[in-house]
Amino acid sequence: MSQASANAFGSNSPLIFMDVNTMHTIAYVMRRKPGLTQEEFFTLYLEHGQVMAALARGLLSYEQFPLRHADSLGDIYSIPGEAPYDAISIYTYATAEDANYTSLLPGVITDSEKFIDFETMIAMPVQKRTVV
Repeated sequence: MSQASANAFGSNSPLIFMDVNTMHTIAYVMRRKPGLTQEEFFTLYLEHGQVMAALARGLLSYEQFPLRHADSLGDIYSIPGEAPYDAISIYTYATAEDANYTSLLPGVITDSEKFIDFETMIAMPVQKRTVV
């Protein structure tokens, strides 16, 4: 494959393998902005992925975990009534500097403010540990 050919991720940039010791992973537990329905939140949350893909620097992965309606699936872990949070997002950046840079981008801030209740959001720097 030539240098100008697209790699498996659709980019013409060469693939670079990162040292796991320099990667920076952050988990966010979030609630929707007051006044939004859960459906509206989920739509804006999904669309946020496109914003991050276009603007983020050094973003290696972005995983979204919207709350599922467990009781409709017969899941024993369903939460009675309104759930305290609506989603978990996990971002992995090449470096902490990339994460900080991206978090200050006006486009990322503006889009995030459309759907996230920042007063109740929990942010945790985490390390991935695969057990099974």
